[in-house]
Amino acid sequence: MRYALYILTTIIGLVTSLFIWIYVKRAKLDYNSEGKFFSVQEGVVYLEQTKETYGFLAIFGLIMTGILTTIIISRRKKES
Repeated sequence: MRYALYILTTIIGLVTSLFIWIYVKRAKLDYNSEGKFFSVQEGVVYLEQTKETYGFLAIFGLIMTGILTTIIISRRKKES
């Protein structure tokens, strides 16, 4: 059970770092007045609204990673 908690915490931490990276990349884009950005290289239109979604997912992931880390630390203290 302990190793499953370690693996879950690691996976959530990595996914959270991915969401943070995407959020930062999207925040740097130069959106127009309609909240859209067209990438010529990729041929994709990015919406400014999705930036907020990635931000919320990143915050949620940070909270979950913090909670799981706290559980791991408290279990280690109980074992000692």
